[in-house]
Amino acid sequence: MSDHTQPKPIRNEEQLAAHISRPFDDVAIERLQTKLTPTDVVISTFPKCGTTWSAQIAHGLRSGGDMSFANLGQVFPWLEMGHFFGQNLDSTRAFEPALFKSHMELSELPPGGKIINIIRNPGDTLMSYYNFWADVLFDRDEVSLDMMARQFFLLERSDAPRNMFQLNYYQHLVDFHTTEYDGPVLLVAYEDLKDDLPLAVRRIARFMDVDLNDELQAKVTHQASFEFMSAHREKFSEQVPNGVMEMVVTGRVGDAETGLSDPLKEQLQTAWQRYVSPRLGYADYAELRAAIGQEMQDSNARGA
Repeated sequence: MSDHTQPKPIRNEEQLAAHISRPFDDVAIERLQTKLTPTDVVISTFPKCGTTWSAQIAHGLRSGGDMSFANLGQVFPWLEMGHFFGQNLDSTRAFEPALFKSHMELSELPPGGKIINIIRNPGDTLMSYYNFWADVLFDRDEVSLDMMARQFFLLERSDAPRNMFQLNYYQHLVDFHTTEYDGPVLLVAYEDLKDDLPLAVRRIARFMDVDLNDELQAKVTHQASFEFMSAHREKFSEQVPNGVMEMVVTGRVGDAETGLSDPLKEQLQTAWQRYVSPRLGYADYAELRAAIGQEMQDSNARGA
């Protein structure tokens, strides 16, 4: 946990903006340009959309439920920033297929692999992102949810420095639905993971070409439950210079309904209408989730 008595590195919106504006170093750029193998799996999501959760599923599937790691990052490193966190990218190849995480858009990922993208309700994503950073990198009375929305969520990214933090939720989402990638891409809604975890496990297993039997499905589903991951939260935390950032927090859906102000809700919907509706045709997140959920049901019925 973070030390609440120590000053946090981010004290205002100007410092927040500076924190997310640092461009990638040469190592990160090189890794994003290095072609993946056809079996490599990259889970690339907008932050706080289920990266760790889906990785626990994917690692369990490829390893038969291995939990010997001290921290999931040892076997599930950052593709572009593993070196920054002291992660060895070769460690993930102790299992097959190799498994990486990223926050980059689909058009920015290296070619040749398999990509899993998890989407989540924008309001819930924003609240989870804010709570993730709060009390570790900033105090809540100094950096507001509105500041977080402006700098980490709604920022126009077209001319931004290339990095893993200066993102726009809506541009990120649209990119994953419009980019032609030269490998298979699986789209999953966070809420569908929550509603029917066994179905999501089966679909991810098929996507990874894992031979799934009833025993493995039950084991992986159990180890990806909120109760299990919460009981082993130290295995899923992220160590940063100012403290430990918890990846397993509430597992809830719908916090934005009561947690966001009406003006901020309106800003999020306006952004959806600006970025998403003209490109994808969905009036709101509920429509997009319904479409992805239907595809999930259809593919399960096909066994594909």
